[in-house]
Amino acid sequence: MDKRIAVVGLGQMGGRIARRLLERGHSVGVFDADHGRAVTFAKLGATPYDSLQALAATHDVVLTVLPNAAIVKHVVLEEGGLASGFKKGGLLIDMTSSVPAVTREIAAILSQRGVHMLDAPVSGGAQKAEQGALTVMVGGDGPIFEDAKSVLQDVGTQIFHVGGVGAGHTAKAVNNLITATTLAITSEAMALGVKMGVSAQALLNVINAGSGRSAASETKFPQQILSGKFSPGFSIALMCKDVGIALAMAQEIDSPAQISTAVHELWKRGVEQGRGDMDHSAIALVVEEMAGVQIRAGS
Repeated sequence: MDKRIAVVGLGQMGGRIARRLLERGHSVGVFDADHGRAVTFAKLGATPYDSLQALAATHDVVLTVLPNAAIVKHVVLEEGGLASGFKKGGLLIDMTSSVPAVTREIAAILSQRGVHMLDAPVSGGAQKAEQGALTVMVGGDGPIFEDAKSVLQDVGTQIFHVGGVGAGHTAKAVNNLITATTLAITSEAMALGVKMGVSAQALLNVINAGSGRSAASETKFPQQILSGKFSPGFSIALMCKDVGIALAMAQEIDSPAQISTAVHELWKRGVEQGRGDMDHSAIALVVEEMAGVQIRAGS
């Protein structure tokens, strides 16, 4: 029997994941704090719910795609939340970029009620979400992961089981720490080179042919930064949050975080400047302002 699937959170990523599930032929229940979003999805064939409890009671699998750990905890454990509606054997898949400790706390409470949980954050951005080509990093019990794999394969092409509950969120925080760092340092290096009088495109050609290349130089710079097309996607504020999660993890277990701390300060600066809602590639604008040079002008 096909699993009945629901999605809570219909923002940039959650909305695209819900659309993808509908395209794959699933009957999808939806909930969003902005009820207008849920109504919009009703026109696409989804079933909107006003109650988290009712949604959980009528679906086998609920995917949460929310802004942060505090909201996930509220949505799951609040009075009338998902936990109050799940039937025994139900499954929560949290695809939020969240905090591993909070994830383990929620999973322990759900387990006492006979409800399973996987943490399954994603990487790849809006375009890959639309294509069902996300990378999904999953934490949780192996048999539960195997049972849920068919659902995850409808939204992602690379599915990795990385460990127990919380491991998926750990992997996502580490991945985004690297992404944030390479984008920040590539922006600083490009600004330095342009300010020294070298063409931005010439610099980029050298970097991408050498050992300094990364997703930032190969994708973000040519497609968004040099073109000035900072199309909305994964925001500066969300990247700042994820770097903060990684930094807190490091502090919790006394792991080195000197570079991470400096990177976090730069992303916080972007938020403080009012650029939090811009795509994370716009961190280059923060660096340009600090350097007093426009990288794109040197292209």
